[in-house]
Amino acid sequence: MHDFEIKEEKLTEDLKNKIFSGFNEYANEIKGYHGIEDPFTFVIYDKEKFIGIVAYEIVWGALHIKYLHVEKEYRKQGIGTLLMHKVLQFGKDNKLPFIYVETLNFQAPEFYKKLGFEIEFSRAGFSHNVVFHYLRKYL
Repeated sequence: MHDFEIKEEKLTEDLKNKIFSGFNEYANEIKGYHGIEDPFTFVIYDKEKFIGIVAYEIVWGALHIKYLHVEKEYRKQGIGTLLMHKVLQFGKDNKLPFIYVETLNFQAPEFYKKLGFEIEFSRAGFSHNVVFHYLRKYL
């Protein structure tokens, strides 16, 4: 038996890099491709003031929305829709087959449905009656 030591530690950037490096190395060994490209963003400003961002990445040839955020005072003004239209156009221009996103029941499932996304599945059972929704839109 080995004399291993297990420690509880915060997930640092260094540890994340070790994880993703290992994932990528394994994927390259098996598939010849690591599958996940670095995330990019579209950021929107009101003059110099940051008002919103959408972060996206290509995952195994499909488009994934990592984050969408609009500052509180700019919500309900179409900012999120503008950002999403930029990402949707990016996906179409790059001939990606679909775009997908995860959201919580109290966040934005209706917003994404208005953009043509459909719920693929939902996972309930979390505290505070939270439900995770997983949505997809074919491009």
